Amino acid sequence: MHEYERKLLSVLSGAASGNIESIAKATSMERDQIMWAAESLAALGAVNVSKSRTEEATLTEEGRRYLGEFPEERVIKEMGGKSAILDKLDNIGLLWAKKNGWIAINDKSAHATEEGKRAASGKEYMPRTVLNLLDKKGDAAGSDPDIIETLVKRKLVRIKEHTIITRIEITAAGRKMLANDGSGGGGIGQLTREIITGGGWRNSGFRKYDVSSPAEARYPSRMHPMREFTNKMRQVWFNMGFTETLGPMIEPAFWSFDALFSPQDHPTREMQDTFFLSNPETIDVEDMALFRRVKAMHVKGGGREWREEVAKQALLRVHTTSVSARSIYKHAKEDEGNFPMKLFSIGRTFRNESIDYKHLAEFHQSDGIVIGNRLGISNLLYILKSFYREMGLDVEGKGKLKIKPSYFPFVEPGLEVNYFDENRGEWIELCGGGIIRKEITKALGTNKTVLAWGMSVERLMFDTLGIETLMELYRNEVGWLRKRKPIER
Repeated sequence: MHEYERKLLSVLSGAASGNIESIAKATSMERDQIMWAAESLAALGAVNVSKSRTEEATLTEEGRRYLGEFPEERVIKEMGGKSAILDKLDNIGLLWAKKNGWIAINDKSAHATEEGKRAASGKEYMPRTVLNLLDKKGDAAGSDPDIIETLVKRKLVRIKEHTIITRIEITAAGRKMLANDGSGGGGIGQLTREIITGGGWRNSGFRKYDVSSPAEARYPSRMHPMREFTNKMRQVWFNMGFTETLGPMIEPAFWSFDALFSPQDHPTREMQDTFFLSNPETIDVEDMALFRRVKAMHVKGGGREWREEVAKQALLRVHTTSVSARSIYKHAKEDEGNFPMKLFSIGRTFRNESIDYKHLAEFHQSDGIVIGNRLGISNLLYILKSFYREMGLDVEGKGKLKIKPSYFPFVEPGLEVNYFDENRGEWIELCGGGIIRKEITKALGTNKTVLAWGMSVERLMFDTLGIETLMELYRNEVGWLRKRKPIER
């Protein structure tokens, strides 16, 4: 019997039971030594151990900023119980004010509801009350579990669970072990250098480990969820017979707009949407014959003015459709036997967006094309439904997935895919696509039919990771990254 076990049984044999503090005082043992001995003896049936769980609460930096006032409280107070223009209100505050039922949003305005007017008048806001209570006592016990869960999801509080031993009681088997001086519970519990070199392990045997005993949490290294999710998407495309293609993030406007039949005076080219570069300021297009064909497409096919210097403007790509355009051009002269050709890309894109729960200035997109003959919208619908089904969406459920006609400059006909988010009670756009216009495929050098689509990557992750906003993906909070919901492959 180990020395710690003998000491623990000895003191319990007189008192029958005790807690960590009383045993430490009677034996001069450290808390860790007592806990180890208690778990070891419990595995042998020599003692009974009573435990309780505690939840230690620690406020994050953001949580401390909310002690005085939450963003949704600030928004409803700024509105004064009336209406306000959305652009003038905090996005996070708007999100939670809407979730609380304090506001209704119409077009570009927010309107306070009756509940919102009561909140604006100074009604107690329980999340803030609970947050302040946690800050004072550092213990989540007794607090509303639903509010605690919300605070944790919002990354305002970190909860660390502890299991503590509250009572240790000796059993009849323990008294027998003590009387026999360990003959009923011997064995080596921990190997030492002396035991190994002296050969003492040969005749002593080893004590069994109790794998159910509580232990300090260990967090192995994991991929960032964004990398995990894009890897899953890649595997789905590979399984569907697609080949991955790549393209540069810095492009001339030619590949992002002109080659896709977007007019040079189109609003998406304005500075509020596109990040133009000053170094380099322009990028040349190497194939001048292609350059001239695209120019003719705009001038003759669209009846528009077209300037070469605008097509050469350097920018951060606004979509990965530029990769698809390059792929059509690259494979235009392939042998007939190589068609149909199925290609996809996944990459970062950049737009000067107004940030909210589903919009970021930097995000990921997955584009795909199928080049071949006798292709139609039914083929595209089959591909998109198959992909989303493999990604875990309920594409067959009534009212879950909605595919409707839409307009994009480079496809005719065009469509978009929307998915109903039950948590928010609203439709979220996931994908746009269609059949590439013949003007474009001809300019890029092929007479084949091309099916094309471009889809959001991050928006698919709302349900997968259980996140409230896309910003949660990029805050890089170690606690969330360690404990986040796993992405199923």
